[in-house]
Amino acid sequence: MTLAGAALVALFVMLVAALVLGGLIIGGRTVRRAREAKRARLARPARQLLLAIAAGDDDPAQVEELVRLPEEVWLAVEPNAIALLGKVRGEAHALLVDVFERRGAAWRARSQLRRRDPVARAMAAEVLGNLGRKDALLPLCDLLADPDADVRVVAARSLGRIGDAGATQPLLATLPSRRPVPAHVVATALTRLGTKAQGALTASLDDPRAPVRATAAEVLGLIGAVGATVRVESALRADPSLEVRISAARSLGRLGTRTAMAPLLDALDEDKPAVLRAEAAKALGELGAVSAAPVLTELLADPDYAVAHNAARSLLRLGSAGRAALVAAEHRAHVRPRHSAEPDEGPDPDVLLGAAHAREALAAAELDDHRKQTVP
Repeated sequence: MTLAGAALVALFVMLVAALVLGGLIIGGRTVRRAREAKRARLARPARQLLLAIAAGDDDPAQVEELVRLPEEVWLAVEPNAIALLGKVRGEAHALLVDVFERRGAAWRARSQLRRRDPVARAMAAEVLGNLGRKDALLPLCDLLADPDADVRVVAARSLGRIGDAGATQPLLATLPSRRPVPAHVVATALTRLGTKAQGALTASLDDPRAPVRATAAEVLGLIGAVGATVRVESALRADPSLEVRISAARSLGRLGTRTAMAPLLDALDEDKPAVLRAEAAKALGELGAVSAAPVLTELLADPDYAVAHNAARSLLRLGSAGRAALVAAEHRAHVRPRHSAEPDEGPDPDVLLGAAHAREALAAAELDDHRKQTVP
């Protein structure tokens, strides 16, 4: 065969291969679209039943109709049902849980937790969490180490929905692991466990891993664990990790106990990191302690913007006394020094800086007051 003939054969083979590949792609898309259209057609009537239940219609006949749906129809509408189950609350949620349980969804989800497909594992974990199945605690804890990051996130959220305090330590253990779960996802899940997790969270303040201690301190404030205040105060004073001390300061503001004022004031010392001082200034406002007004007023002239800004906003939270301090600080910028060597010398730069932060806070408060008056 000549070189030209070989080239023609190769070109023909490539053309045939391209046509075959194109046909496969088009055929695959056609089959997928036909499958999706069929699924949508099958799911349409059942979707109306789901929406009716979500809207508060507790007609038992509709529940029975969903329970008796043919398997093909239920599989078509099940993704919609799973999404709806995670959104509704109250009676509608209870009715949907009843439908899922009677259709054997919990058993089917348990059997899919070990599927090779990560989407199937994630969907199964979501179903078990939305159903509140406490018997799924251990397998969901195992999924916190899943190779797929999305599966780990879904498992953590589902453990939070189930609300079993036994998930506290497994959730915290994901933070410094080789396959971590984002800290905000863990914190949200732990918050949903509520005060049942207080004991384990308090004990975790002694964990050798800083991310665990920081998240534990954060969540103790979020769940209002007033009984852990002393331990959180100790973390603010002495923990070697800045991240932990910041979380502790934030939590003390949320817990709102008067004993928290002393460690928060200590955290404002000039030798402390600016980010910690800013958080402490904010927490003092959340405490609502009027006696902190003089310290916060001094911080208006702090060279770190976040510290001064938070101090100004905290003064607003102290009510009339704090607002009066802001007005006075703003007024000082317009007062000429009486004993100045230079007649044209302006106010001290610190006074001007404090006045600027005070003016900003007062303007924000005025806008907020105006918004509250105009909104019906």
